[in-house]
Amino acid sequence: MTPPPSAVTGAPKLAPVFSLLVGGHRQARLQRHWLNGDTARLRQSTLEDDLKAVMRYLAQAAEQAFNQGSMVYLEENTQFRLITGQADGVDQMASHLAKETGYERHLLVPRHASDAPRPLAAGERGVAMQMTAPDDRPDLDDSLHQMRDQLALSFADWVIAVWDGKEPSFLQSGTAQLIREALLRRTPVVLLYLDGAKDRPQIMITRPERLTDAWRVEAEVLGAGSTQLLSVFEPFDEFNSEAKALIQEWMVGLLLPFLPALDPSSTERQLLQRIQRQKSVSRYGWQWLQWWLKPKSRNKNEPPLAFFDWVKGSWLWLNIMLNPPQKSQPLRVLEALQTDVRAYTWQESLVSRAHGFFSSLAKLEFKRAWLSLRRAPCQSRYRQAIHPADAIAAEHPIKEPALEQVFNWSDAQAQVFSNRYRDDTWMIYYAAAFAVFCAVAGAIHLWPAPKQGIPFIWVLLEFVLLHFIVRRVLKARFKDYHGQWMNFRFIAEQIRYLRLGYPLLVLPSAFSTPVWEPPQTPAENSSPIELKSAEAWILQRLLVAEGLPESASGGSWYGLTEHNPETLSYIRSVLEEHRSYYLRSYHNLHHDHVYLHKLAFGLFTLTFFAVTIHFFYNLPGILIFTAFFPAWGAAIHGILSQNEVVRVSSMAAQVWQELTTLTEAFDLHEQMTHRFDQQQGWERTQELRELVTAAAKILSNENQYWRSLFQHNHPSLPA
Repeated sequence: MTPPPSAVTGAPKLAPVFSLLVGGHRQARLQRHWLNGDTARLRQSTLEDDLKAVMRYLAQAAEQAFNQGSMVYLEENTQFRLITGQADGVDQMASHLAKETGYERHLLVPRHASDAPRPLAAGERGVAMQMTAPDDRPDLDDSLHQMRDQLALSFADWVIAVWDGKEPSFLQSGTAQLIREALLRRTPVVLLYLDGAKDRPQIMITRPERLTDAWRVEAEVLGAGSTQLLSVFEPFDEFNSEAKALIQEWMVGLLLPFLPALDPSSTERQLLQRIQRQKSVSRYGWQWLQWWLKPKSRNKNEPPLAFFDWVKGSWLWLNIMLNPPQKSQPLRVLEALQTDVRAYTWQESLVSRAHGFFSSLAKLEFKRAWLSLRRAPCQSRYRQAIHPADAIAAEHPIKEPALEQVFNWSDAQAQVFSNRYRDDTWMIYYAAAFAVFCAVAGAIHLWPAPKQGIPFIWVLLEFVLLHFIVRRVLKARFKDYHGQWMNFRFIAEQIRYLRLGYPLLVLPSAFSTPVWEPPQTPAENSSPIELKSAEAWILQRLLVAEGLPESASGGSWYGLTEHNPETLSYIRSVLEEHRSYYLRSYHNLHHDHVYLHKLAFGLFTLTFFAVTIHFFYNLPGILIFTAFFPAWGAAIHGILSQNEVVRVSSMAAQVWQELTTLTEAFDLHEQMTHRFDQQQGWERTQELRELVTAAAKILSNENQYWRSLFQHNHPSLPA
């Protein structure tokens, strides 16, 4: 076994981090609508008690879930993070309760950092977005507050909201907008509802089965009022066992979505185990022979399958090979996070070298062909998603997110499976072409076949090639090399985009999209949460574990607008790396396409001349030109079509051009800001965020289009 050269070969484990976002009304509104009258002090006390009880129990439920998931999570102490702001009222109340309930504070404030209720302790973070209102107005626009809340939600597992429900016909308060956005993302919310007629908040918890697609579409397109928001909550008179059971149900679905894949009685698991026990004819016979010849080993090994069960299993195996079942999302989570970087067998390494050798010969690149025989596969891969110059890295004020290990692992996995997919495509189509050659050689009794009789040698070779094609296609489809290539490449690319925008809190959409949905046909005792995307769940767990940005200098607070020039240099260096990559990709793919197209054209030209000559001369050997050469040309065309070489090449050129234009826009932006020195605060940061958002959108669209091209290009039998 030859492992690919990789900085990381072991599958990463997720950090056990639970992040809680607490938001609610300011003190003035609390006093106006609820903390008034003779019972104000009692109400204040009950609100703090309930908030503390919920925060504490959420931490307990999360820790219990992480302990259950030791096969995926690191076996270390759970970190509990509280995301909130500094406004008076609910924010300050939660901040005061953080230490008592076991949380580290991660403060995200829209303005500059002011005096906090208490200084940030070790392990706590503070990010000041340093927003300013246009024309120096005293109050920020609602859109800026909503931006802050949406960013905070991306780093949160749960939300606790304190809301009085006093809204007009449309949702106006920031708390109501926060609840709505959380529900649209299907983030669970514990609502402490302040009813003016009661001295104690009413505890409400989101019911997962009520967050249907229809509800989300109505709330997003038509808007949502107070009644519609409250319709998805289950009210509880007190924080009793039923409320805690609902929280436990939520917590298992959110943090342990892979548990159904561990159930030994599940249909999917039993089917996979049955397929693994199925042996080929030779191995089945050898298994029985060993069973009878070595009676001492019978207690250690399970007996071979009965003959009738083996026959039934063979039929089951054939059906599954022809129509591989789609693996469930829980199983995909487990397989991804429990799979080390796959090693190459000597056969696969040999095939990869042969692929490189013959492809280089076809392009008349003899030196490259020789190097292909000596070079191991997966040697030239990216080892780092973002690799800025050392001087820029030293000057940059932000600590880069610690995602290099996960990126290297997912990138190496994607490289391995993509090479296997491409090698299989090459072998399948070329084997089909040479099967035609064997048929023609047998028809004309080409040496070493006898001049008369049945050409057994060519018949046998043709049978072997056809058997090889069918077996290779079925194996590739069952092992799902294509699907795993798509999935691991998606994880690697999203981490790459995250590193691009992380200094300015520009997050790709994959880190905020809903990752679960209510099951379409809920079964008895089934989870009310059904995972939609294993890859998106992994990415969002990585973002939650990473947390808010922090200063590289070790300071507690990180100001978003304080280092615009360094941030601009950092982003430009990353963009240049992306631009260079797509330029190289375009040249390589275009070069391959041109040479292979010329080879196919030459083969069809020779066929045309051979057919023309055949009108005048009856030459048996000319069938090689009239049958095998078209099959060879068709194989080249099939390889180009299967790998989408032409479209991927043009797509790379288009992305390179768009990134070049965007780089020029960054240059122009830098020139303009040098002329106007006063534009150094939030206004410039906002412009940088918009440019980075445009870059991330270009790259994300390219990845999405690439995935759509290859989504259904599974290995198939050549025509």
